[in-house]
Amino acid sequence: MSSRNEKKFEIQSLILSFIAIAICEAVFLLDVAADKFDLDIDVEWLEHGWGEAISAITLAIALVIIGLQISRLLREHRESQDFVKVASGEFLTVIYRRFDEWQLTSSEAEIALFLIKGLSAQEIADLRETRIGTVKSQSSMIYQKSGVRGRHELVAYFVEDLLAGERINSAVI
Repeated sequence: MSSRNEKKFEIQSLILSFIAIAICEAVFLLDVAADKFDLDIDVEWLEHGWGEAISAITLAIALVIIGLQISRLLREHRESQDFVKVASGEFLTVIYRRFDEWQLTSSEAEIALFLIKGLSAQEIADLRETRIGTVKSQSSMIYQKSGVRGRHELVAYFVEDLLAGERINSAVI
């Protein structure tokens, strides 16, 4: 069954469960009202006890279906949270692996990470307690070694796969 058909089936099962619960609720409310006001609402084709039994069984089935759906949704939520945790850690791993491939020095790697984070050359110089000319010189070396033309291409190099919806794990390989 395709994912689209599975989703359609899941939605239909939830809708049917909701309808079944609503009908059973109406039956039980009618039964309570009949007991409260001493009304005789017996139907010729269905004995009172059987109506309650069918309603109770229908409710049980609806609860199982809804329970399975809740369980699936909770599992998908946990998997999504796990993926985000892995992705955030793996993203930094991917970045450092590329820095190694480009043979960046430790200073260049630190500056490159600051560039990716969006810090200006002056902010980087202040953080590293160095001159802005040194940061600009090292930035040029980073761009040359990585084969990009500037900060925007450097950031795009790492963000492109994320925006395309690809998994970080495939970039690590």
